[in-house]
Amino acid sequence: MKLEKVQKYKKFDFVILIPVFHDELRIQNLKKEIDNYLSKTDFFVCFVDDSKDEKTHLQINEYFRENYYVLRRKKIETYSTRYSASLDGFRWIVDNMDTNFIVEIDSDLSHHPKDILKGINLLNTRNYDLVIASKYNKNSVVKNRKPIRIFISKIITLACKFIFDSKVNDYSNTFRFYTKDLVTSFCKREMLFKSPIGHLHNLLYIVKNKYRITEISTEYIETNPESTVKIKFLLRYLLEFLYCIFINKLFFKKSN
Repeated sequence: MKLEKVQKYKKFDFVILIPVFHDELRIQNLKKEIDNYLSKTDFFVCFVDDSKDEKTHLQINEYFRENYYVLRRKKIETYSTRYSASLDGFRWIVDNMDTNFIVEIDSDLSHHPKDILKGINLLNTRNYDLVIASKYNKNSVVKNRKPIRIFISKIITLACKFIFDSKVNDYSNTFRFYTKDLVTSFCKREMLFKSPIGHLHNLLYIVKNKYRITEISTEYIETNPESTVKIKFLLRYLLEFLYCIFINKLFFKKSN
């Protein structure tokens, strides 16, 4: 996909990357919560919109009056494109934004923007390359999440910790804080997974290359607790997970 080139923006303290998909009913509340906690900072928001209509885009235009950009993509399939949306957003930010730090967060407020400054401060003052808002860190709180989802998430994390001798407690969470240098590094890699497994594959790359990682406690609230785990998606996810582990363990070497 060829990303649209736009003018270079001024330097911001950080850029927030938010993938959206038919989230028009969430935008107003998202803007309110961001303003409540980030009003004294100079930040920019990049939305990656995979919606099939313009409703979400129009709501973003209404509530985010400045310092934002909407990257519109052609939607293919909900499951298959979650990571590709993030990666296209990262690449747009690398090409167009002058900043040192990038935050990725979901649009549904399952993670709260109040934790953003905590993560940014660790990048800025402790020289970490990546900060993960971990659901399973000490003092973290998880609400409304089905036991089966917690079980799968923890099994995946335990497998990654054992196989790759890692201390990361949450491999599945996408609320992450990156330095721009780190994002620039992994944006050069070939995208093997468009699906949510892409985030795990990317984190394995970061772990294997000894980037400095830390985790912060957070509150995670499942915003759609009644949703069911579709068997075909679960099987696909597990198969992709096994393939991801296989290729990372046997074929992918550390970068120079």
